[in-house]
Amino acid sequence: MTPGLIDAHVHLGLSSPIQPQFSFRLSAAELAANIFAAAGATLDAGFTTVRDTGGVDGGLVTAIAKGKVRGPRVLSCGPVQCQIGGHGYYGADWEPTELWSSHHLPGLCALSMLSGNADELRCNVREAFRRGASFLKLCVTGGVVGAHDRLTDTQFTVGEIAVAVQEAAARGTYVRVHAHNNDGIRNAVEAGARCIEHGTDLDEATATLMAARGVALVPTFAVVEQLLHDTAGAGLDESTRDRVLGVRERMTKALAVAKAAGVRIGLDSDLVGPAQQRRGEELRLRANLETPMAALVAATTATRSKTRSCSPIPPMPSSFSRPAES
Repeated sequence: MTPGLIDAHVHLGLSSPIQPQFSFRLSAAELAANIFAAAGATLDAGFTTVRDTGGVDGGLVTAIAKGKVRGPRVLSCGPVQCQIGGHGYYGADWEPTELWSSHHLPGLCALSMLSGNADELRCNVREAFRRGASFLKLCVTGGVVGAHDRLTDTQFTVGEIAVAVQEAAARGTYVRVHAHNNDGIRNAVEAGARCIEHGTDLDEATATLMAARGVALVPTFAVVEQLLHDTAGAGLDESTRDRVLGVRERMTKALAVAKAAGVRIGLDSDLVGPAQQRRGEELRLRANLETPMAALVAATTATRSKTRSCSPIPPMPSSFSRPAES
């Protein structure tokens, strides 16, 4: 018997085949059906709390909280904050940037908001909070499932990231970032972000700084395995597999570097596409890289620092997640 599991990085709003969804070939009804099914499957897999890191709008979170849809307790950033043309933007090359938000389905799907400077970012994060965000997520490097970016890209300046950190602090919450390369990770840590997602190329010096500042790392091995071995199942073409080659080995090294530095480490799956039924795969992968107990601790305890919480769980008497109410 274990406490309810925590998946600190989910995309319930990306539960449909990715390419058809990003090219807007699926109806709102089908998108909603896939999201609701993924939410129920997540709860059935033993995950009673999840942190949605981009793709759902506030209405979906409310529907689950009211018991209208089966699912875990969901804390959400709402739309991801991205720089113009950066990771998280999947519009066609010919489409004007300002049309991107017209593809959102208010109350259900809202993948990302685009900013060209610090003032636009401040406006967008305030809008995300207005729509019910519990925390903020920024993409500060390129990513694997990318359209206009590369893993080596750094995105947003330290000053721009700091604007989001300031706005989050004003609401008693925090910023977490999607970051693969070390320069982007370092920028985010220096700006005051509290959680690093992926952390693929984290080096020792930055890991030491993360530990000193109480910044958590949340690796994502399950999605790497998914994209290496079942790219088509996620609704993506083989070019995505080429982008992920080598990431698993580098992420494994980064995990070891972070543990040696004393960085707090959470657990998340980051699964995308309709193949969401193997959410527990992250536990198996992490148990092989660490120990079964270390993986279980990462999946059941809140990753809190002494300064500001980076936990998916609001303050509670216990650091363990509680079962979602039925």
